[in-house]
Amino acid sequence: MDVELKKAIVPVLFGILAGFFSFLVTQDLRQRDAFGIIILVLFIYIQKFVFPKLNVKLQPKDWFGLSFITLASWYIAWTFLLNL
Repeated sequence: MDVELKKAIVPVLFGILAGFFSFLVTQDLRQRDAFGIIILVLFIYIQKFVFPKLNVKLQPKDWFGLSFITLASWYIAWTFLLNL
């Protein structure tokens, strides 16, 4: 698999997982935003350890794009689950 493709797929999957976990953890809370964002940040941080296992070398400038992709995927997944 191409390195650039891994850089696109992994953040999308982590964003979807973060959205799902945010939904599960904050389902009955009234102040759910802070906990959901903490889960998102945790999933972005976990990617720091996943990419070396996939033999992907990241440069510091890559993290902004990867974080944004994760954020967008998290937001879409969590919003979708909240509206079910």
